[in-house]
Amino acid sequence: MKEINGAEVLVKSLEDLGIKHIFGYTGAAILPVFHALRKSSIEIVINSNEQSAAFSAAGYSRSGEGIGVAMVTSGPAITNTLTSVADAYGDSIPLLVFAGQVPEHKIGTDSFQHINVKGIFGDAAKKVIQLSNDDDVESIVKDAYYFAKYGKPGPVVIDFPLDKQQKMHEYRAIDVTIFDQSYLDDRHLNEAQCKAFFQLLANSKKPLLYLGGGLNSRKAS
Repeated sequence: MKEINGAEVLVKSLEDLGIKHIFGYTGAAILPVFHALRKSSIEIVINSNEQSAAFSAAGYSRSGEGIGVAMVTSGPAITNTLTSVADAYGDSIPLLVFAGQVPEHKIGTDSFQHINVKGIFGDAAKKVIQLSNDDDVESIVKDAYYFAKYGKPGPVVIDFPLDKQQKMHEYRAIDVTIFDQSYLDDRHLNEAQCKAFFQLLANSKKPLLYLGGGLNSRKAS
């Protein structure tokens, strides 16, 4: 095990997950991550603003098997991604959005550029995670990737305080298949329920299927 700062752990974890591209727009509270990305093979696509970064990442998810990743800073930067996150949630599109945040001790103090990310994104995302100084960044990031992908896919928003990006953490290079396997058998319907549904469908004379916009995804088609 070796110790590197939290921003570098995040980037290493994304590399382990096979991430090749990140869509983003930089700012003070996410600078350590962008500095770490300079040493990485991951390509950074700089967008004109945070909203377009998140929509670009979602479009990346829609167009293939990969999961789009958006990287933005704190405050109004992360709120600019809300429309894209809500859109991805509605269409069951997997997406990872990382946001810089003020140092942990300033959360809840009405500090400059501080936004209550959990409160704002709680109903618009599949999951919202606020990292704290005791959290294992590597495990959380790798788990979030597969959580976004499996079951009913959707966006995961991860709030990353600046002091946690700078703090030294252990990087263990955990095998991502551990996280992958934990979600592989996650289904909404069990085998018996699927069988019963298709039996009803086969016996119906004029079936009416009401299908959501998520069916436009390549996998669903």
